[in-house]
Amino acid sequence: MQYYSMKRSLLTIIFFLSCIYIFAQNKQTIKCDSNYKNKGITIKLINFETEKEGYDGEKNSILIISQKVNNKSSILVKDSIFSGTQQVEFRDFNNDKIKDILIQNISDVRSNWTYNLYLYNSKTNNFKRVIGFEEIKNPSYNSTYNIIESHVISGTNWAAFYKIKNYKVFDYQIEITDDGSKKSDKEYRQALKKISEKK
Repeated sequence: MQYYSMKRSLLTIIFFLSCIYIFAQNKQTIKCDSNYKNKGITIKLINFETEKEGYDGEKNSILIISQKVNNKSSILVKDSIFSGTQQVEFRDFNNDKIKDILIQNISDVRSNWTYNLYLYNSKTNNFKRVIGFEEIKNPSYNSTYNIIESHVISGTNWAAFYKIKNYKVFDYQIEITDDGSKKSDKEYRQALKKISEKK
């Protein structure tokens, strides 16, 4: 009798803990038909912690990019990431005119955002994460020069320049002031010239 009572208590505790875990999760599902027509691609972002800070190497979410064709589902990407706001964006970052997937990573005290980037490959119909991209603040793609620009709001606003090579971030090691002055405009043009000469 005592054995069954203990067993029932243990099962009750397990049930309540599993309910807490399930309700603590925040799941977002996005169908990507408007960006990847007739590909059956879906993004699922499952947040399993409420922590909003995002310390070095910390994870709080599971990203699943899947595909469903002819009622057959397959997982293209499954990754553990950090995302403070769970925001998903679609922007082209490799000049193929097809939008890639950005998952918000962190936002600092000045609201400089960083992202996890997954580039889409139309030939393989798959995605691959760009290593180190989450270090770039406020990234934007400059299609003319095929580079990534980072414009950072700080005590002194500044900009930096990067490139994606073999799914890794290459840093040009060029930083300029970015305060809208004639001096910063000149520095910007000089930086682009220096980058174009390195190609």
